[in-house]
Amino acid sequence: MTPTIRVAIAIAFGLAFAVSSSLRGDVLPGIVGGLLGALLVWIVIGRVQDHNATARRRRDRDQG
Repeated sequence: MTPTIRVAIAIAFGLAFAVSSSLRGDVLPGIVGGLLGALLVWIVIGRVQDHNATARRRRDRDQG
């Protein structure tokens, strides 16, 4: 996954969270939660990519 797609997914999550919270009347907590959620999504996707790359290298090393 390219960094651009990773950022786009994080932004989409953050916006969706902020908008849904704002519609319920929690504007400021929704914005803060959206920012924190976007950051969390960005970090988790990065960690998963790192883990998958490590597992792929380990599998290739063990097979060959």
